[in-house]
Amino acid sequence: MDVDLLRPGTVPISPDTILWFEFLLSEDLLLKHLEKQFPDPLPTELISKFTSVVFESANNEIKRIDLENGDSKDNNVYDDQPKYSLRHLALKILSLKVAAYIKWNLDLLKVLPFKFQLTVLQDLMFFANNQIIIEIPNIPEYDNLSILPQPYLFALTLYHRWVLRIAVNYIFSNQMKMYGNSDASSLEESFIRSTENIQRSLYFLIEALNWENVPSLLTFDCFTMLTEDNTEIRNDWTHALPLSKEEFSAQITYDLAVFYFFKENYEMATSYFTSCAQFFKNVVDKTGFLSVDWNELQGYLLACNTTMEGTNNLLQQLHISIANQYMGILNTLQQDNSHKKIPMSYRISLELDIRGALSSGKFTVARDLLPKIQALNAVRCILDQVSVYHYDINLNNIDTFIWAVSPTLKICNESDKERIQSFLIQLLLKQKTPEILNKLIQDDTLSGLTKKVVEKLSTTLYSKPVLPDLLLGTPKETFECNNLRNPRLEVRSLEQQIILCYDPMELRQLLVKITARNGSRSVMRINPCWELPIPLQSVLVAMPKGFLQDFSFILLAKSRELMLSKNWSLSLELLETLKAEIHVGTGNVIPKLNRLISWEVLLIQMNQFLEEWPAPNLDKKELAQKCEACLQPGESVLPRTEIMEYCALCLLSLGHWDFLASLEKRWSYFEIASTIATACQDLMKYKGNKKLSRDLWDLVLPVFGSSPLQSKRSSSGSTSVIHRDSPTTSTKTQLISFFLKLRETTVLTVVISMLARLHNVLRDESSLELSVDYIILWPAVVSNANSYNSKAVLEVLTEILTKALYYYPTNISWMRLMGDINFVNGHHEESLNYYLKSLLISTDNFSLPTRNDDHIIRRMIKSCSTLNCHTQAAILCQFLEEPDYTSAFHNLAEQKLCSDATDAYYHCFWDTSILEYLVTLHHKRAEYQRRKHAIQVMGLLELNSNNNEEIQHEASNLRKNIFLRALCKQYVH
Repeated sequence: MDVDLLRPGTVPISPDTILWFEFLLSEDLLLKHLEKQFPDPLPTELISKFTSVVFESANNEIKRIDLENGDSKDNNVYDDQPKYSLRHLALKILSLKVAAYIKWNLDLLKVLPFKFQLTVLQDLMFFANNQIIIEIPNIPEYDNLSILPQPYLFALTLYHRWVLRIAVNYIFSNQMKMYGNSDASSLEESFIRSTENIQRSLYFLIEALNWENVPSLLTFDCFTMLTEDNTEIRNDWTHALPLSKEEFSAQITYDLAVFYFFKENYEMATSYFTSCAQFFKNVVDKTGFLSVDWNELQGYLLACNTTMEGTNNLLQQLHISIANQYMGILNTLQQDNSHKKIPMSYRISLELDIRGALSSGKFTVARDLLPKIQALNAVRCILDQVSVYHYDINLNNIDTFIWAVSPTLKICNESDKERIQSFLIQLLLKQKTPEILNKLIQDDTLSGLTKKVVEKLSTTLYSKPVLPDLLLGTPKETFECNNLRNPRLEVRSLEQQIILCYDPMELRQLLVKITARNGSRSVMRINPCWELPIPLQSVLVAMPKGFLQDFSFILLAKSRELMLSKNWSLSLELLETLKAEIHVGTGNVIPKLNRLISWEVLLIQMNQFLEEWPAPNLDKKELAQKCEACLQPGESVLPRTEIMEYCALCLLSLGHWDFLASLEKRWSYFEIASTIATACQDLMKYKGNKKLSRDLWDLVLPVFGSSPLQSKRSSSGSTSVIHRDSPTTSTKTQLISFFLKLRETTVLTVVISMLARLHNVLRDESSLELSVDYIILWPAVVSNANSYNSKAVLEVLTEILTKALYYYPTNISWMRLMGDINFVNGHHEESLNYYLKSLLISTDNFSLPTRNDDHIIRRMIKSCSTLNCHTQAAILCQFLEEPDYTSAFHNLAEQKLCSDATDAYYHCFWDTSILEYLVTLHHKRAEYQRRKHAIQVMGLLELNSNNNEEIQHEASNLRKNIFLRALCKQYVH
């Protein structure tokens, strides 16, 4: 750092150091600094320092500006206006010149503290409006904006753009309140919460789009420096750069669009984003006022499901249609047959994807969707004259082909028409069927071309009279050869159709056909992959042989297949069809089967609830009632084990802990759900101030023991045995299976904290302990710890935590725990990834101060050192409550071995003791340039020590966040 931004002091400093008042003595000094390739400090840091001096000395200034010597003609009117000292005015002008140099870029200015941003905008209005002070947000309303000075109009525009920007930024900071990390000042919150302020800014900017003459861009030279000979404010607005209407409108529409986008008004956002794109493309000479990134604009448009290319970007339309469940896909493919923009490989892949999804039952679409796509693809292949696509036209699909080819024929060129004509010739030669010819002639678009084809065939290709008569539609008797079929092949064909079909009505018809041809073969053997749970199999076997038995088996098997592929709606549809079918049936097993089907319906709903968590479209109250009814004793038909286990899981995630805790523990899978529910009750009741029940601890601990059969003692004192065939707790695999289905945050918190504590106790190494919320609520000792496997505990914890972060990706405590796990496993780069992500979230992308957390900072130091990044490790030593000088000096001594760039990090040191060590170290190594750099930084810090604590604290936080951002670029992925 080569600039001191505050004031001269009594401490000797380097002769190369520039003091703030030197900018006033030399007009070119500030511009020379800003024009450096890598100015240090950055422009925003200069503004922050200049403004902080004004804040610090505001109450101590005595000298006032003499308005009598100024150029204001209305001194009598504005005598009550606050007066600034010459020193304050000089600093304010410096800040505005820097802001003008960066083209008033609000994306850059937002890194300033809120009150500094407010000050810069207020100062701009002061100088742009003839030195009249206007307090933000109490800006006067003007009936006629055209009478205002152009510089002041620019200042108002910038201010109202800024209001929308901070409103958008506040949306993110407001989300951080869930974690207690929102540090927005009361001034900022009251300002943003004012709906009136935001509405006024919206009205202003919308009206600005209708201005005939837009304001000019205020530049660096517009603001004149004060000198000792001239203390009069004389800004030169003639240096302002004219803005084109397109550039001005592009920036305003972008600001409006982003605001509406984050307010979730996507219709307005789409409109303004589209307008912004049009203005953007029409901008010729850019002044720098427009700070819109083209790629970012494209991303916003894609998020709004639109494109800048309109209807011509057919490939983009294809992707959007696929994302929207193939909505509008036919229209896109139809247009592409004329424009030929989508590669044929994409279209064939699309067809195969739909065919595969339909055959597996993953989703349902209109019956004619696939045939129409096939026909459209056939037309495209005809036009491209490629043979990679096979499409067999017959009486069943000729109507679809005509539908596909007719719109293209209307607008295609002559060469495409010739290609279609050649195809029709080959078609009529291959399919010598009058019906196909009649359908082609009857179509208004194809009739003319078809007649030409017939004439060509009759005059050049055929001499026999029968062929023209046939092609002209003359009724002729044709010889039909009896196609002798193999009955076994017919049965196999029907079986294959049953396997691929998921429509209940078609399945019924196919089953009737196959029964008529082969009544002895059971449909239960058609597909070896069809397996039903034993209770269902037993009931079906007990049913009389016949259609109902076979139909029940097929629908149950296919429903389970669809459930496993997560096609919930179709799976439920098959079961509802079966319930309606057996409702009219007779026999002793029908009521039992009906009840079992109800349990299967519940199982599908529970799977959907857990897989689509938090499943907003499901009725949670009704689901909880069904689960409780399933687990209540007294049912004549008992649900099978899998269903009862899912009921317990759902009730845990639905928060019905009282029911589970009081449930009679008839089976072991009830026991683990009950113990988790009890722990959740304790956690919510005592708010983490009391040890949790040991029942879950005692139940889980034996799973990680070396013996396959271990006894455990519950809190009640009774001893039970966990067997190897226990549904949920006998093996590590079964335990993981149960825990991975947990969804609710409190339930996951209990399980994760318990496993983390268990790992710490079994491993018993303080340097490798895991840290997470509520970990101290579990037991601190385990008898005979050597007989348990701590690695297995860590494996289970890792799997559960990975799943938990999938559903709650911004949970800071779990993210840090994942960093701890990677640290324990020696994956230091991955641990840094998670530690930095947690800091990134907790500080809202480092816009808020970083809270001290010695636990993760020490581990980040160790990880950086292990990765041979010693400079980074030394800098992190300053982040601790008490800086670790021993570790810092050790890492700095290893600098010659380190893989990180040393010089780039000098501005991140703020501890003078570490800098003194650096000076000595570089002197010993004869690294005089680095020694000089370290002395400069140390001298600046000594000067800055005269600042008050608040300014020093803000400076320290700024340095921390700058450094952490640099680390994120390297480690976060």
